Amino acid sequence: MRRKFGFKPPQGVTERKHRAWMDFMVPAAGEQRERFEERFPESALTPLPIKRGPRVDHPDLEKHVIAAVGQLLAVHPRVLFAVRINSGAASYVNAAGKTVPVWFNRWLRSPEKMRLVDFLGATTDSRLFAFEAKRPSWTKPTDQREREQAAFLALVCKVGGIGEFITDAEQVNAILS
Repeated sequence: MRRKFGFKPPQGVTERKHRAWMDFMVPAAGEQRERFEERFPESALTPLPIKRGPRVDHPDLEKHVIAAVGQLLAVHPRVLFAVRINSGAASYVNAAGKTVPVWFNRWLRSPEKMRLVDFLGATTDSRLFAFEAKRPSWTKPTDQREREQAAFLALVCKVGGIGEFITDAEQVNAILS
């Protein structure tokens, strides 16, 4: 059985694709078209999901900090290399028909439970750095995810690197200068 990746479209979208295919492939009235109309009357189509309006871009979002820090690290003279670590979520249906998560990284060994941060790299003087971007109004770690990120940042500092939570690109500039 072939593995299927991605997400299944809403039912109404699939039905309309089938109807459009029939309209294109079988335009003449015939027995096949009549059977299709009996089985899938247009009145029984599932309503399409309601699309949300345009999103308002709020200034207190982490994505703005990530974009600014990424631009800074790309041109900063003291940065030897920098990597944006983007964790996400995905899944696939395996051969047994079960939905299985996809892991983008795996910890092989660590002194405690940790989580990778947004930016990882090295400076020109061979120091490791790790930055976790947070929204501008963020103040301190509050949930388990943030405590695991703090543990990774503490480990980077323990080995002589720079590990910080950041809420602005200017903080990174000050740290690296």
